[in-house]
Formats: sequence, C-alpha cells, structure tokens
Amino acid sequence: MGNDQKKPNQSNQGQYHPDIVVVSENKTQPNADNESFNKLKFVPLFYPILKSSIDMKDDNLYLMQPDRLVKLADVFKNHLSICAFNVTKDQEALSTEIKHLDFVIDLLMQNFIEKQKKYAKYCEQMKAVNDLNVSVKKIRRNMDEILPMIKSINEFLPEEDRLEEFSFE
Repeated sequence: MGNDQKKPNQSNQGQYHPDIVVVSENKTQPNADNESFNKLKFVPLFYPILKSSIDMKDDNLYLMQPDRLVKLADVFKNHLSICAFNVTKDQEALSTEIKHLDFVIDLLMQNFIEKQKKYAKYCEQMKAVNDLNVSVKKIRRNMDEILPMIKSINEFLPEEDRLEEFSFE
C-alpha cells in the first residue's frame, strides 16, 4: 500500500492536504475462482511428514498437483454445501414440528384449565351440598329431641286445645 501512494508535486498540486493519501485503483477485477486457482498453482509440492513410514521407492507418488487439489477442494465444497442444505431443511422441519407441538400443547392446556375450572365449581357445589346435609342432620337431631317434649306438653293441654300428633314420616 505504501508503494502506491502519490505525493504532491508542483504540477498537479491544487489543494494539498497532508492527511489525505491517494491510492491507485485496481483496474482489473480478478475472478475469485481464478485467483484461488492461481494461488493454488503456486503451492509448493510437499511430501508426507513420515516419508519413511511407507516403503515406496517412487518419489513421484508423493507429489501433490494443484489442479487435483482444486478438484478435491471443489468436491469438498460441494459436499459441505449439500450437508448445509440438508441441515437447513432438517432445521426447518424441526421448527415447524415444534410450532405444531406448541399449538397442540396450548390447546391441551386450555382444555385442562377449562376442566379444572369446572372441577373447582363442582367442588364448591359439593361443599355446599355437604354443608346443607350437615345442617339437615343437625335439624333432624334437634327435631328428634324436641318431638318427645312436644308430645308431653301436648298431653298436658285440654283435649280441645291439643295439637295433632307430629311425625317425620
């Protein structure tokens, strides 16, 4: 970047600002694939780390050729893009399934809440019925205690003023 800087000279000085640096523009836009391919062409050939571990005499087998590396990288890139596409589809399917399950769970919860409210009303009504039952039994016991007294009082009255006999049946 430092080599491409233009310094002001007397012919094209105009207004010179020392803080402004002008860099020459790139006139050609290299293709990204061609640039990568060109870089791979200059990758030096290399051998495995433990060349002696494989008992082979021919050194030509160890040479890596850039065009084959590019093909291998392209196949690997295609494989990764296919895997990414499959993962994306699976995630979308899981997302829709989760939304569906959330909807179903919400419906079930609403149903359970409605049933719980009905059950609470039934419990309140049952409590009221039980309270009434206790009151009725208490009244019955009191009446059972009072009836003999009423009978005895009724017997003390003259016959024309007596009340007719009372019974619960």
